[in-house]
Amino acid sequence: MKSLLFILLGTCMMFAQNNRFIYEVKYKKDSASKDITRENYYLDITKDDIAYYNRLNYISDSLFTATGQYAFKGNRLTSFLIKKNNSNTYQNYEYIGDVNFYKMSEEPRQQWTITDSIKISDHLSLQKATTKFGGRNWIAWFSKDIPMPYGPYKFNGLPGLIMELYDTKKNYYFNVIKSEKIADDYKRHLLNASISRAIPVTQKDLNKLRLDLYSNPFKYVLNGNLTMREGQKLLLEDGTVLSKEQLKPAEANERKKLKAFNNPIELDKAVKYP
Repeated sequence: MKSLLFILLGTCMMFAQNNRFIYEVKYKKDSASKDITRENYYLDITKDDIAYYNRLNYISDSLFTATGQYAFKGNRLTSFLIKKNNSNTYQNYEYIGDVNFYKMSEEPRQQWTITDSIKISDHLSLQKATTKFGGRNWIAWFSKDIPMPYGPYKFNGLPGLIMELYDTKKNYYFNVIKSEKIADDYKRHLLNASISRAIPVTQKDLNKLRLDLYSNPFKYVLNGNLTMREGQKLLLEDGTVLSKEQLKPAEANERKKLKAFNNPIELDKAVKYP
């Protein structure tokens, strides 16, 4: 948290500059499992927009800047969010596992109840607030010392940055672990490439696409939308490597993995697989 304290010791002019807050995110993909997934997500707050994305995108962009090429492992695709500063609309770019990104526009609003509860964490004064969102009850601890009305994912609207956030059943936990200035020449290469090819959809469309992918998990390869050269293999998110001949036999296991991700942040948008 030293870099965060360094920011706070600066003048208020820093809030007009570009800042990045890094959240450690712990969550359960499967509500029936005790397994916890840990990842880092970045919240970039700039003079133009805010962006919330997985650390893998940052790694890929850094390698691309240095070498002109994306690293294979670092190039795993993940969903992300963008919001322009002159708009209340979040552009939600969803990656569901096929070859496309899908784009949905929405204005997520939380009705916050700000309490009198205060705690000190790493020399910051944090205040407690509660809300209901996405089918869950949430508790947030925000800091008025950092007057930015944002937080992880789509959470926004409090009079200070959300430093800690969790649902009451502890399925999701977000915590700021670091902050840093964003370099003036930093480019979101991977995100921009995904934005340029994203397909606009509704939530209903996206749910249908997820069900279609469940029915035929590797259709994007088998129908020719993604070409696999002779001898080339497909790397799945969990590290499994498959040849084209192994795809059909692996469908049942892929359906099992898709069905096990039954615990998204917005629980009321969970897809009910057959």
